[in-house]
Amino acid sequence: MTARQIIENITPEIRKEMESIWFTADLHHGHPKIVNICNRPVYLDPKLHDYFANKEADDPEYKMEKDPQWKDEMNKIHDEWLVKEVFNKYVKRNHSVYILGDLSMAKRQEAEKFIDRLNGNKFLILGNHDKNIDTSTRFTQITQIKGFRFKRPGIDIHIELCHFPMASWDRKPHGSWHLYGHTHCRFENKGLSFDVGIDRIGLWKPYNLYEICLIMADKEKLLGEGNYYDNGIDGVD
Repeated sequence: MTARQIIENITPEIRKEMESIWFTADLHHGHPKIVNICNRPVYLDPKLHDYFANKEADDPEYKMEKDPQWKDEMNKIHDEWLVKEVFNKYVKRNHSVYILGDLSMAKRQEAEKFIDRLNGNKFLILGNHDKNIDTSTRFTQITQIKGFRFKRPGIDIHIELCHFPMASWDRKPHGSWHLYGHTHCRFENKGLSFDVGIDRIGLWKPYNLYEICLIMADKEKLLGEGNYYDNGIDGVD
């Protein structure tokens, strides 16, 4: 069924349930350089920033991002931003959240301390930077790829979850959706797919299932109804 048909059948009760199911990716806890790489709105205290900037100006060989003190200070601020402004601001304790990889680059003990601060019933779809937590007990489930289904009266949603954008996925010819991360919102995959990473400029947030429905409805309009298997691959599902 199409996203528009799904939206037409969403009752207030179902919408409330959908708004308690979240998808996100690429938090990159323990990776202070990601702040500059992705222009995240995370800033040192001005005096502290000036201290490091002056060191960089005085010494051509000094690189702020390689200074252990800078890393420590930026990590603290970045951690608080991730927890308070990106994650827990939206995901509540009784919600479910599917994290599509690259959650933390810290050592396991520090990573799990961070994970413990995050709200929700957490599912991890492994990314290329999750080897530190690939056996962690902090998650309801850990998988490489996950098929997600949400079925209610008049509604049947199939979503294939993977850290990496895929050219083809289960039930794609029938209008199933694909959510991914990894690209930090710098690449738009074809078809009914969407990057749920936090680095969409101006948003910096996870997406709930109702929001995903609206996004996919817009994509269906652009593709034209039924033209979902649009990558030139012929075959059977």
